[in-house]
Amino acid sequence: MAAEEDFDFSAEITFDGTQEARDNWDCLKRHMVAEWSGDLDATMATMTRNDPFQIFYGTGLHVHGWENVREFYRERFTTFSGQGFYARRLVCTAHYITAQGWHHVTPQPGLLFGAMSSGKPVFLPMALWVHFEDGLIKGEAAYFDGAELQRQLRAGATGDIHAPIW
Repeated sequence: MAAEEDFDFSAEITFDGTQEARDNWDCLKRHMVAEWSGDLDATMATMTRNDPFQIFYGTGLHVHGWENVREFYRERFTTFSGQGFYARRLVCTAHYITAQGWHHVTPQPGLLFGAMSSGKPVFLPMALWVHFEDGLIKGEAAYFDGAELQRQLRAGATGDIHAPIW
């Protein structure tokens, strides 16, 4: 598995002053390194077994339950590997982490967050809410423009991951 140093964690980070917020950030970093490394067991080790979820509002994908979330990640690891989300700004609290950034990936043909990919590059702004429960990730809710994702899946897009998100 890759290490934290192998990925871009250069986002502006704000904490709410609680130890839980810092612990949540540590958990999220472990989760992202495991996910971006394609390590299914390590990714799932950062998630609660109490009905975890993945929601992608831009495509309407809602995944609930331990086995379903595990299958979501297993499939995601075949569609693309490596870092796909480049946060520019994060706010860490005792219960949630919110992030604004760029989703940048060139997926293999197949399902990408509930939409069919043709293998063209995707570069779009994304907002992410990560929910925590008992020190583990409960779930993630991602917000992005679904129509723009569909356009990019057909035509492709590129951009600068260091560009500001307004």
